[in-house]
Amino acid sequence: MAIWVKGLIQRESVPVLEAAMGFAFQRHLNIMNNIANVETPYYKRRVLPEKNFEDAMETALRERRERHWNEFTPRDVPGVDFYQNHHPNVRNLEGRDWGPMRHDENNVVIEKEMADLAKNSAYMEALQQLFKNKTTGLKSALRDRVA
Repeated sequence: MAIWVKGLIQRESVPVLEAAMGFAFQRHLNIMNNIANVETPYYKRRVLPEKNFEDAMETALRERRERHWNEFTPRDVPGVDFYQNHHPNVRNLEGRDWGPMRHDENNVVIEKEMADLAKNSAYMEALQQLFKNKTTGLKSALRDRVA
């Protein structure tokens, strides 16, 4: 029975949601670190390669479709390492893509970080709701009840 349940979960969207939630969590921690260092001299803003993560997920989903919905197994790409098949381990990259450089060479702009934090929070909340809906549906199916 346990092998069947694992196979069902692997073929569903749960691993994809799990990977996306892991990335959002890593991004949230990174943004909070930038905010905490807004007044630190010579601190360089660190950003996560969101595009790299999206590319890795797209490739993994395409490969999964080509294998006719077998297990979800994303591959490592520059900036994003996956461990245990789908948990992302994201490396920070330094970048200056917005705002003025200050005299102390700190390039963190608090307004940009707060906007990114709000956007990421909304993204995390949406993922959590999708995950909750998915697990509720799986629980109902396993209990042999219709929700």
